[in-house]
Amino acid sequence: MASQLNRFVWEMYLDSLEGTQATDYFASLEDYAERSGLLNPFLNVGDWIVLLADEEQAPEHIPMVKDDLDFVNAVRAAAAATAVSTPEEVRALLTNLIESGTVHLSDAEDDILDLRDAFVNLPLLSLGLHLAHPDVFLPYGFTGHYHFVPKIAEEFGIALPPVPAKKERLERWIYFGAFCAAFQEFRRANELPLPELLAFMYDFSVNYVAMEQEEELPEPRNTWLLIGGVTNGDLADLDASDTETRTQWQGNLDMRRGDVCLMYVRSPLSSLHSLWRVLDDAYEDPFFHYKHAVQIGQPTPLPRLHFRDLAADPLLRENRYVKAKLQGASGKALTHAEYERILQMAASLGEVPTTVPHFPVSEVVKLADLSNERDVEVKLVEPLLRRLGMGEPDWTRQMPVRMGRGERVYPDYAIGVTGIAPELRVRALVEVKYRAPGERAWREAFLQAKSYGLRLNAAVIMTAAAEGIQVYVRQFSTGHLSLQGR
Repeated sequence: MASQLNRFVWEMYLDSLEGTQATDYFASLEDYAERSGLLNPFLNVGDWIVLLADEEQAPEHIPMVKDDLDFVNAVRAAAAATAVSTPEEVRALLTNLIESGTVHLSDAEDDILDLRDAFVNLPLLSLGLHLAHPDVFLPYGFTGHYHFVPKIAEEFGIALPPVPAKKERLERWIYFGAFCAAFQEFRRANELPLPELLAFMYDFSVNYVAMEQEEELPEPRNTWLLIGGVTNGDLADLDASDTETRTQWQGNLDMRRGDVCLMYVRSPLSSLHSLWRVLDDAYEDPFFHYKHAVQIGQPTPLPRLHFRDLAADPLLRENRYVKAKLQGASGKALTHAEYERILQMAASLGEVPTTVPHFPVSEVVKLADLSNERDVEVKLVEPLLRRLGMGEPDWTRQMPVRMGRGERVYPDYAIGVTGIAPELRVRALVEVKYRAPGERAWREAFLQAKSYGLRLNAAVIMTAAAEGIQVYVRQFSTGHLSLQGR
């Protein structure tokens, strides 16, 4: 991938006061023991620059605590004992560090570096690796903010490999080597000294991509449920949040900027806590505990609606996650009707601010009235199409589509049909199932429709079931079909 660093803009940054301060900040990390800020997001460079502006002199650094310093030194010593110059040697070193059982992090006999440390303490581990091999590894400052990395990579032509699957924990740790290699290659291509690369990564590029995003959130399309814990500190953090709070949470890749989330806190609270907005499209963070992550903010406290009230409500008790006592429910979608019902119930207990987003809720078709796939078509899909201004002449049911030698498929509804085979085209397709009780069922329905939707050049695919509908819109610049609403 070609480098896309504009030299004129970059030189202007280096000549600016901020650029000079950032590169000076990274000129040498050998005094790391006196700089606990290096363990903060973005290696603390932004906060350091702000302090310089306020105090007009270099503020005093705060030394690392002994446990952190011991951790960094142990990793540095272990890594320095092995030469690394090839991808194979990088992989071997990263694997050996966490599997050998020989890297003692403190005087305690059982305090040995393992795979869990690689994710929980990546800022410490990465700093030790960088100090041992500065031309190979980089200190990691994107903890809780990985959403910037894909944007930076796209904007500046940095070739990052695909993120390994969540279950491949070792591969996700080894991915750190690939992450560093991509930015080191960018450094070499642009002839950047190491301090300039770190200033680019943690100051220039972050501010550059952040400026391109509009501050005003778009109207929400979907509603989601998020789960917080009590014993893990989530409740304390949630209680301390304010309008400026921004945090990373377990998410769902279908979450889009502007969507709304209802935060529920587990036992012993077992109640609704607050409403949050999605600040950036969800993403994969290779070094996060969960598969997908999302940035949320703008919290609004809500009355503490207890789980027993959710479970007793005629509408909400039919939700599969409510039936499962909200186990595994974080990042799962709520229908607009469920969301509005929760807010209505919360309002009966106390004040729900008038600023919270609302959705128009259409007449609800009861699940008991749907006994098969045809009922879903007649009572859900066709009324929706008519509300959108269409009539029966606008759609074709069970249209045969040839996919290969002797193979035909039959989309439930094809809308806007033009041409004849092999130039048959449609504007939209609807795939109908009787039931789609979970994410896997919805995904299978979508993949089935996608296979012939792409062949027919469909701009929109809708999947429908007794549980509701999902709408996907094709981005023709990329060919990607993205979820737009439920």
